[in-house]
Amino acid sequence: MKESRNASIILHCHIPKTAGTTVSAGLRRSFEIFHLYHCHPDPVYILTREVLERLLEIYPALASISSHHLRSFPLSIRGRPTFLVTFLRKPEDAFISQLKYAQRRFSTFSPQVQRLWPKETPRLPLRELARQYLDLVVGDQDFCPQTRFFCSPSAMAKFGLHDGHGYGVNSYEIARSILQQFHFVGIVDEMKKSLELLTDRLAQRNVRVYFDTCGRQNCSPEKAKPTWMTLDDDVGRRVLQASKSDLLLYHHFRDALLASHEELRKRCWLGFKPATADAIEAFKGRGLHEAERSLVNSGRLFWRRQGLGCTRAHNLDWELSSEVLEERVARAFAEKAQRRMAEKLVQSE
Repeated sequence: MKESRNASIILHCHIPKTAGTTVSAGLRRSFEIFHLYHCHPDPVYILTREVLERLLEIYPALASISSHHLRSFPLSIRGRPTFLVTFLRKPEDAFISQLKYAQRRFSTFSPQVQRLWPKETPRLPLRELARQYLDLVVGDQDFCPQTRFFCSPSAMAKFGLHDGHGYGVNSYEIARSILQQFHFVGIVDEMKKSLELLTDRLAQRNVRVYFDTCGRQNCSPEKAKPTWMTLDDDVGRRVLQASKSDLLLYHHFRDALLASHEELRKRCWLGFKPATADAIEAFKGRGLHEAERSLVNSGRLFWRRQGLGCTRAHNLDWELSSEVLEERVARAFAEKAQRRMAEKLVQSE
């Protein structure tokens, strides 16, 4: 693993309840002892660049890290470029998953975490738990845990950006700008496509990973959405309306992922089912000739065995910058706001 000392290091920024256990298990399968799953009892603790540098000094062959606390996004660590990965989830699905997880595991939570939940969490009906939890954590602000995950209060405060929330700032614009500079943003309810794309992106950088795309780990067995999760129910309405920024992020990056996967299917063999679906879609859109072209292309990929593992590595330029991504974006956002204010002052004179 000597080459790992100069290779990129994968930072899997694990938003709670976004299938991170599945992603981490794939990284563990791929890199074995050179993958680290980091935990910390304090829910607002952040793995800073300085902590990551000390970690790599001790463990220089480390290939990947997964953590809920990777909320600072350095572009390089000890001369190694980072490969930033995260997954987003539909806000109401993540919220319900979080409630069910809390009910199952409440007794194992640290005291710091238990204080964030109603005392009767394990015994409350799900709807009542949702109501009480929102009363505790939301107040007069939007919930938006996925948006706030990327806008840590310490980084935002350096540039005068804050909204009084201890977990992070609710700014769709800042979070979107940060994520647009990530190397990969997956979508939980498109997990198979997400893992196929992530495998391809890493193969382009000569990194081989092996994910199980057949299912998710550490997920609730119940798939049906609660009947009260509607705009007609007062608690359901609060849940649906509490994470507007999260929903905007989800739709923006889901559309981007699906478009990227369409391109991937044109150059990689992903199986007979996707090939058939592509041919049917081509026939519906442009007729028989386009369907034939789709089948010919699928046949060529199949006979060449041009699957995900065959993606050629590219000579990509890595950014070895001392900056952390969230501060770069927050600085640009604050400077833009200052220019707007100056322009308004000039216009009012």
